[in-house]
Amino acid sequence: MAFLPLVLSRIKVSFTVPLLLIGFIIYYIGVPINWPSPIWNHKYVKTITEIIVIISLMGAGLKLGMRYSLAHWKNSLRLIVITMPFYILFLFLICHYLLGFDGASSLLIAAVCAPTDPVLAAEIQLKKDEMYDKRNTGMRYLLTSEAGLNDGMAFPFVYLAILWSQSTSFNNVDLTYWFGYYMVFKICGGIIIGSLLGFAFSYFIRNLKSLQKNKVLSGFVGIGLAFLSFSLAELLDTYGFLSTFFTGLFAQYHFHKKLKQTDETSRINSNEDKQEILLFNEKLEEFLIMVWTVLFGGFVASGILNFATWQGVVTALVTIIIIRPITGRIALMGTPFTESKKWAISSFGIKGVGSFFYLAFALHEGDFLSINEIYAFVSYVVVFSILIHGLTAPSVISYFKKTNPG
Repeated sequence: MAFLPLVLSRIKVSFTVPLLLIGFIIYYIGVPINWPSPIWNHKYVKTITEIIVIISLMGAGLKLGMRYSLAHWKNSLRLIVITMPFYILFLFLICHYLLGFDGASSLLIAAVCAPTDPVLAAEIQLKKDEMYDKRNTGMRYLLTSEAGLNDGMAFPFVYLAILWSQSTSFNNVDLTYWFGYYMVFKICGGIIIGSLLGFAFSYFIRNLKSLQKNKVLSGFVGIGLAFLSFSLAELLDTYGFLSTFFTGLFAQYHFHKKLKQTDETSRINSNEDKQEILLFNEKLEEFLIMVWTVLFGGFVASGILNFATWQGVVTALVTIIIIRPITGRIALMGTPFTESKKWAISSFGIKGVGSFFYLAFALHEGDFLSINEIYAFVSYVVVFSILIHGLTAPSVISYFKKTNPG
């Protein structure tokens, strides 16, 4: 399957599309894998997806280049503070009042489907030849930063759904405690821990001599740094995903300061330093995506989709082609992008591995009803996302790269 990305790049189709179909085929021909009936153990799903997301978030942080001012982040923050809450609200109302899910389950579905997945969205993120382009605050930059940020920002709403599921009614949920602890403390803590660790790493690397640096800057260092950041943040009871992303982002901070006073040659050399870490991270991420997508295809074929109603199937499709584009477009009002680019950015709210991590985590911790139906709905959302975005994203990205770069 290693040749798939090369072949599919010529016809502008994401390699996740045929991998999903391969998973279907593997299941139906009877390959002896312990397929779920109808769902896998929550702890197993949580562990596997957690590892993949950690590696992906580290890569997203590294890809963003060395841009730390509010001017570079204000549009990304729009997608976090406007698009995500509106998306969660709209999907919650639909699931609760139209599909008949109880309140806690409706909120859980909305929360796990809200984030743009950093794993399956890797193909629409920044590429190495764009990382230092002055125009990289455009489409790819925005999608990369959104994917890195919102996979941590969805956690407070997942926790709110868990707390609701454990209470007799929503009125019994302590919203003050939820907001102060899950929304403020854990978010701020994850950002601070990740930023400090990345800052310390960048300072250490910058002061190494070239020979020492060559020995230190390997792909395994990046992976080790990602898991160190995640583990430290979780140990201190903050959000490990946010910490990992900010570690990757600030791992280049001292190079950023140095490059303000250096020439293009030094910029290229620093870029090559980062590639030592990023290249291994990307290849490992691609391998894990391939494995996960094939297994997900088999998981879908095993019968989980049978638990969804036709109304649920239609709603899952609506979340991809209507709710996300509209909520994204609302957030981008007043931005300098062209109208076509605003809609393109708004439409690429890709769903995938992260949604299943949150789902498995919540189902393991909470006391939710209709577990099979919840899994079926989220599975339909991810299937539609893989197919729709997988068939359209490469062509759209190619179009904007040629006609409206950035």
